[in-house]
Amino acid sequence: MDADITVKKLTDLFKENITELQDEPEFQWKRESIKYAVDEKGEPCLKLTMGNVALDYDLWAGLRNPALVGLYPVGLREIWEFFANRRKTGIDESGRQTIFQIARSYDFARKNYTRALIISVMLPFSLKTIESYTELFLKEKAGSSHIFARMYEDVNLIIDKATMRIAANLVADDRVVVGMDNDTVKAISKEAVPSTRRGTSHGPCKGGNYSQKSIAVLMGLGQFGVSRIVFRDEITNGKVERFSGLLRSIVIFDKKKLVKDGSDGVIYPSDTWRQFLFNLFDFTNITPNINKYRFCSYISHY
Repeated sequence: MDADITVKKLTDLFKENITELQDEPEFQWKRESIKYAVDEKGEPCLKLTMGNVALDYDLWAGLRNPALVGLYPVGLREIWEFFANRRKTGIDESGRQTIFQIARSYDFARKNYTRALIISVMLPFSLKTIESYTELFLKEKAGSSHIFARMYEDVNLIIDKATMRIAANLVADDRVVVGMDNDTVKAISKEAVPSTRRGTSHGPCKGGNYSQKSIAVLMGLGQFGVSRIVFRDEITNGKVERFSGLLRSIVIFDKKKLVKDGSDGVIYPSDTWRQFLFNLFDFTNITPNINKYRFCSYISHY
């Protein structure tokens, strides 16, 4: 892919890949049975944001708590060390064979790359499927949760595949790209985090030590709702549209200048932004200047 990575280009690329995946056997659904949300053109209602930080930036400052992101969350260092360890070689700089296989350190990364670009993406669930499922409860009908479970499984698989294909597409000589799908998160948690800092020692977690939800919120993709479910509300023609779905991310170490002014839609999670988020999700804080930024966590469809 060319050197410029923009929100629009990536959004279009994700939509294109997700649509192409429909040709694969496990995704050949009927048009009316598509499990993710689509727009009036039939394209995926994909939501994507992009942020950047310096390599010494602490993603989890103030959040290391079992009730938040756990005690030992995976940060930029662990992501880099996982990548470097997977690609270490027995060839030295001059091209000669050596008995040593030493991965490039995080100090090497700091010296050779200027920032980490973090892409967070959501593939929302089909509202039609969700409504048909909730209708069973609202109208007290007998039914099965299979339709909801299948929706989750299908969307989970398709966003996983799309994320890794796009990560591969973004690889270039001047940047390192790590696609954070389910398997990669599990692998990083196993290979770059000591066993004494995983599982129950880390805190309640699903899939590993990397919180896709917290990354999404930090990058401005959505807000936390009940049970830390991430949702995104958009107002279209005076009507609120709610999107909630599965989240993935891509982390890129590159040599571009760190963006701090929000240009090209690239977020910089400054101390001011982080404090705003802390206040926003402290639901004991009900001051008007904070409440006005909150979305209602429940909107009836009836």
